[in-house]
Amino acid sequence: MRIAIIHLGRRGAGGKITLELARALSRGHEVFAFLSNQAENLQEWQSLPLHQTHVETYRGAASALASLLFPAQIQRLAGQIQSAAPDVLLFPMFHPWNARLQKILARIPSVVFVHDPRPHPDLAGWFYEKLENLSIRRATRCAVLSETLKPHLARRGVGAAFVDVIPLGPFAYPPRVREPIGHPPTALFFGRIVPYKGIDTLLKAFALLRSTFDCRLILAGEGDLTPYADLLTNQPNLEIINRWIPEDEISDLFARCDLVVLPYSSASQSGVIPIAAAFGIPVIATRTGGMVEQVEDGLSGWLVDAGDASALADAMRVAFSSNQEARRRGEALKERYATQFSWERIAERLEKSLALAAPARGPIMKRGEGESK
Repeated sequence: MRIAIIHLGRRGAGGKITLELARALSRGHEVFAFLSNQAENLQEWQSLPLHQTHVETYRGAASALASLLFPAQIQRLAGQIQSAAPDVLLFPMFHPWNARLQKILARIPSVVFVHDPRPHPDLAGWFYEKLENLSIRRATRCAVLSETLKPHLARRGVGAAFVDVIPLGPFAYPPRVREPIGHPPTALFFGRIVPYKGIDTLLKAFALLRSTFDCRLILAGEGDLTPYADLLTNQPNLEIINRWIPEDEISDLFARCDLVVLPYSSASQSGVIPIAAAFGIPVIATRTGGMVEQVEDGLSGWLVDAGDASALADAMRVAFSSNQEARRRGEALKERYATQFSWERIAERLEKSLALAAPARGPIMKRGEGESK
């Protein structure tokens, strides 16, 4: 099968996901990758022996809007994709250009990953949601990252017969360059700082824990911390890294922690858990969205109820107090991702989805599975 994999994002987990999918698929298929020439991990891409085209994309909100209103760049990219004569298009991440490309290349079936079937109210603006709905309607099949997300995609007009569950695999980063600090034990929050990530719950839990237990917390990620100003004051042993964390700093950051905490109030899934899994670091997450499929409570991590600061503090205390148990759960998470969620097994699932899409020749909405909502 000839697969055109199209990822036009510049930074973030999408580049890593797309690279790992391309690497796994290229072992049995001819893969053509179309990437932004501004991609953060472009150097890593260049080490892969597959066809690659690096294209100029927009650099900000103004140029993004201009590219949609005057789509010469998109037209050129569509021509480049067409010249590769792919059997199927694969879009691993949402991008504002996806729907337009699908329209121009309507004769080629497409598979679209929908990472957030239920858009986060603070993350998906009205405009982006409309563009993603267009992309979904023009797709031949859709993929979600966990079973719990299928009903949400159904409410956006996609019947279950056209949805495949394809989870994330482990994210490979360079080996940890030094051991965790250990004294005092350190928890890490890593990722974009937006309201649904539960930063308020984490800071309340950390304050509760710190009243009786000596520990540290690293809060690392880009976003607005002003809503948490009161909770951030008088918090000893709290380190804040309030900026985008580039890929070449991720290994060092995770090397400094003994525990990764995901206190989300809502979630589709988490790309942070596969990073923790790759390093064998234990995880505490909340029982929300697809995270209940990523972490097995009591086996490969801890799960607590969203918004419960007391329960989160208790779980952190247990993880910090029992090094042997924490290490066991971290290794179990690593083993789970290396086997059940290996990229080879994920590629097998994706191959089935692509094989179903290739002969279908038509968008979901024209094959009798409901109206867009």
